Amino acid sequence: MNQPHIGIGAPIMLDNLDREIIGLLKVDGRMSFTDVAKKLNLPEATARYRVQRLLQSKIVKIHASPNPEHLGTPHIVIVQLFVENSQIDAVATALVEIEEVQFVAVTAGHHNIVIDVSFGAHSEMLAFYAKLHQIPGIIRYESQVVMKLLKAEYKYVLS
Repeated sequence: MNQPHIGIGAPIMLDNLDREIIGLLKVDGRMSFTDVAKKLNLPEATARYRVQRLLQSKIVKIHASPNPEHLGTPHIVIVQLFVENSQIDAVATALVEIEEVQFVAVTAGHHNIVIDVSFGAHSEMLAFYAKLHQIPGIIRYESQVVMKLLKAEYKYVLS
């Protein structure tokens, strides 16, 4: 079933070929147009056009995911925040601006906001909490230190 992408300009309908291309790029975002064409038995021009259309429409974005353990930031903390309802957007925006914060989500349920934060040393964690305490609207928070990261990958299903 085709799903429109709602965004700037006309919606783009994803077909099976788009889904196959996205599947290949999820495995290797640096795959050449030539390799995409070979794997899907397409002309290279078609592969180039389709990939560029997916990128330009912002249906697909390709990025590198650094490994925190090899970059000197091996400590990850998950923080769940209880925030005043009228301050949720302002708190989330403030959290996005903090360099150590890697993930911010406004959530429904027990907590209002969930964040992931990366540190190299415990002193950096203390500095982060000092910043957190300066943000108005936070009622309280709970933190969990990640002891062993087994998977950090978001896979979105294309229906």
